[in-house]
Parts: sequence; C-alpha cells; structure tokens
Amino acid sequence: MIETLLAGRLVMGVAGIVLLGAAIWVTRRRETAALGPFALFVGVVGALAVADALAAGSRTPLSMVWLTTVVAIPCAFTWFVVEYYGLPHLASPTRKAVFLAPAALALIGGFALILAPESAGSMAGGGPTAPALPSLLGFAALAEQIGLYYAGGVMLGGVALLARVVADYEHLDRRLAVALSVVAVWPWLAYIVTPAIVGRVSIDSIIALNATGYTLSATAVGFAVTRGGIFDAAPAAGTLGPETVLADLDDAVVVVDCDHRVVKRNDAAADLFGVDSETATPLSACVGFDLDTLRDSDTVEHSGPDGSRQFEATVSPVSDRFDRQPGYAIVFTDVTRQRVRSQRLSVLNRVLRHNLRNEMTVIRGRAELIADGGHEHTDYAETIVSSADDLMSTGDRARQVEKMMSTMAATEATVSLADLAGGLVEEYRAAYPEATLSVDIDDALQASVNDQVLSTVLDNLVENAIEHNDAPTPIVTVGARMTDDGVQVSVSDNGPGIPTNETAVIETGDEDELAHGSGLGLWAIKWGVVRLGGELTFEDRKPQGTVVTIQLPAGVEPASEPETESEAETEEPATATAAAD
Repeated sequence: MIETLLAGRLVMGVAGIVLLGAAIWVTRRRETAALGPFALFVGVVGALAVADALAAGSRTPLSMVWLTTVVAIPCAFTWFVVEYYGLPHLASPTRKAVFLAPAALALIGGFALILAPESAGSMAGGGPTAPALPSLLGFAALAEQIGLYYAGGVMLGGVALLARVVADYEHLDRRLAVALSVVAVWPWLAYIVTPAIVGRVSIDSIIALNATGYTLSATAVGFAVTRGGIFDAAPAAGTLGPETVLADLDDAVVVVDCDHRVVKRNDAAADLFGVDSETATPLSACVGFDLDTLRDSDTVEHSGPDGSRQFEATVSPVSDRFDRQPGYAIVFTDVTRQRVRSQRLSVLNRVLRHNLRNEMTVIRGRAELIADGGHEHTDYAETIVSSADDLMSTGDRARQVEKMMSTMAATEATVSLADLAGGLVEEYRAAYPEATLSVDIDDALQASVNDQVLSTVLDNLVENAIEHNDAPTPIVTVGARMTDDGVQVSVSDNGPGIPTNETAVIETGDEDELAHGSGLGLWAIKWGVVRLGGELTFEDRKPQGTVVTIQLPAGVEPASEPETESEAETEEPATATAAAD
C-alpha cells in the first residue's frame, strides 16, 4: 500500500512539474496576448498537482489542496476560455473582480473551517464542530458552500461556453477544444468525487484517481502545444473581430429582427439617434424611418444634436449558419458632403446652361438691333447693361459660394451675433436707403460658428429680402434668440413671399428640367446652413412676407470638411466660367 501511495504521489508530482514547465515555456514564447491566460490556467493546475503530491497523507494540507483545486481550476479554466476566444464577458476589471469574489470568499471560509480546532476539514464534509466562535464558523461554512456550488456552476458554464463557441464558428479546431476541456475537467472531477468515496475506498486509490486526472491534463496540454496548434490558432479573430469592427465603424450600424425591432447597434448609431445602446426599440422609433422607406430611398435626412444630415441607408439580410434570415443589418453612411457637392454641380451646370444662355440671347438680340441702325438705341443699351450686370452678379455669387464652401465651418471662437448682423445691416442701409432694416438680437447673444459662413448666409438672405420685395417700403429684420436646441437666427420681410416651387426644390435638394430654382441665392443659403450643421426652414409671415429661420445646434460641428484641391479642380470649369462671365 505504501508503495502504491508513493507511486501515485510521484506520478502527480511529475505531472505537476510537467504542467508547470509547460506554463513557463508558454509564458516565455507567448505569441499572442491570449496565451497568457492559458499559461496561468496550466500553471494553476500544475501547482495544485505538485501541492497534492506533497500533501498526500496529511489530512489538513490535503483538505486545503482539495478546496483550492475545486474552486481555482473552474475559475482559471473559464477565464482562459473567455480571453482566448475573444468573448466580452470579463472585459472590465469590475467584471473580473465580481467573477472571482465568490471563489475568494469560499477559500477564506474553507480555510477557516479547515484550520479551526476540532474541525473535520472540508474534504471530509466540512462544517464547524468546535463550540468556540460558532457564529463566525457558521458564516465561514456558508461562504464555503456557496463558493463550492459557484465553482461547479463556473466549470459547467466554462465547458458550455467553449462548446458553444466552437459550434458557432467553423474555423475553430474541435480537437483542441476537447483537449483544453480535459486539462481542467479530469482533475476537477476527481476531486469532486473524493468526499463521497473518502470513507469507502483506500487513500491510495484516491491518490491514484487524482494522479490519473493530472496525467490526462498533462497529456492534453502536450497535445495543445504541439499537434493542437494552440500557438497558431487565433480564434478571437472570428469572435472578437466582428465586435471590434462594429464598434470602431464611423458609420452607424443597426441590426433588426424579423419584426423590425432593433436588437443591436454600435456606438455610432447610439450617438447618432440618441438612444440607449442596450434598449430594444422598433426601427421607426429609433431612426425615424421604417425598413421599406430605407430600402426605397436613395438618401434620408436625420436631424440630431449636430443638425440636419443626409444618410445613405444600406439594408442587407442577415443569415445564420443554417441559411435562415432572422433579420437585417442597416448601415447609415453620412453622405451630406457628397450630396451638397452633387447639388452644387447640378445647380452650377443649370446656371451655365439656362441663365447664361437666356442673358446672352438678350444681349445678342439687342446688339443686332443696334448694328442695324435706324432705331432709338438707348433702351437697347440699357438692356445690355442690365443683362451684363446680371451675369456679373451670377459670377460673383458663384465665387462667394466657392469661398464659403472652402472654409472650415467649425470654430472654437464665439461670434457676437448682434455685431455680425449689425455690420451687415449698415451696409444694406447705405446701399438701399429706401428700405427699413433692423436688428433684433440681444447684445450678449453669441454662437460658436464660423462668422464668414454665417455672414455669407445672412448676406444672401437680406439681399433677397430687399431685391425681391414689391412693397413701397421694404422692411427687413434680422433676429436671433437662444432655444433649447441651440441658437435660432431669422430674417423676416414684408415682401410677396418666396415662390413655392423655389422652396420645394431647396427642401428636396433635387433639380430637374421642370423643377429648378431661378439662381444661386437660395442654394448659397442652403449650402451655408448645411456647412454650419444647421436646419433651414421657410414660413409665411402674417399679414405679408416671409420668415426664413436657421436653427444652429449647440456645439456646432461641420457637416462636411472643406474640399481638397483635387475635389475643387473637378468643379473648376463650371465655376470659373460662371465667375468670368
């Protein structure tokens, strides 16, 4: 019997030394950060094997080794599974502390019971038997029992988690997963059954059972680090990779189920739509559009804390490994910049094709009449001058648009809106003495916006309000006030109002042969407001006139960056022609 006991202890000791050696070897040549938890896990198993070999034959040390093994191996194994396979369950220090707390309490309580006078020891059933400190020992016994049940649940959960991950991702090696499970499960099972058989079988049989478990663990580790290819495998890339990509995407991404309820979204989507990233909500309530609208629309407009922006929504079915389609993934790409650039090209081309052609037709016709002679030429000359002035104004407006769109919209400096509007109004008072212009802005009101872009927008608004006003005395008021959503700037007049077809084109953002604006003025206003991250609205003023409102968000961000030289070159021919003419 003594020979058998010594042989069992020797086998356990050798298996433990092999496991510790493997852990040290892995630590020294660790090729991925995930192998650190593997080395720790193998090291824990090896240390317990050596401790068991040294403690065999002494009840108190053996009880302490037993308790440590039953509690520590499940925690070390599950920790390794989570880290190696890139799962997010223990991502934060707080989660790690909560995960280990029950095991730590179990060890503290169990050691107190084992070392207490007249205690039977955990391996023999545990529980306090001494009359001294019964209350504290009672708490220790409770902590130990809770920890033991917790460790059992952790071990089963770790094995189930490993099985699930391997089943879900076809690129993972099943043989390696089985070997990793054997490293932990066999010695743990051997120790679990020990209390039940300790009084029924000889101690050498128990030692032989434990030695068998550690030997199987050492064999499984040998397979893992050689033929199992644990150094070559990168399973976290298949599990953590999609999560990382989704989280790091600048585009907003939402995933909906078959009932069009949002079941997952990345941080960009949570920030864009202003919803809790953990809350499941209907798609229309979350993003403001249903799935059919997103499928059928080229772009959708969303108003958020940073103003109004245009998004291209890409809807793709989501398939599982059984080729079922449980839902859809929707990617929202901010195309505000591309949208504005496309509008500018379309409008400038229309100006060149339509406005310039009409004006040149007038100039040519009047010039032919002058060349024929025999008529009063004064009216014709005035018409030519007027058309030439219109062409020059169009060119100036085109240059103004290009200058505005090439500036940075966001700025850290604050602008006094009263001073900005006041300076602009004084210029127009001098140019249009017959008009009544006023400023209704608190002197203390400021906004963090680019003053050049905002000045260009207000300049176009005031000019349009005066030049297209048929009242005997044009009245124009520039106002601004603070709102819950930011700063609201307005320009009101007593004119005939802006034609519906003009505002409709600006609001929809599309021109065609039948529906288009008459010039660049309103488009310059629209593009400037987009650059400022704001929203533009047109309303009728009672009893007569129009109120144009610009809502600037708090903490303004540019809807698009200034164009690079290569982008500007694309539009140079159209712009240069308009400017030159």
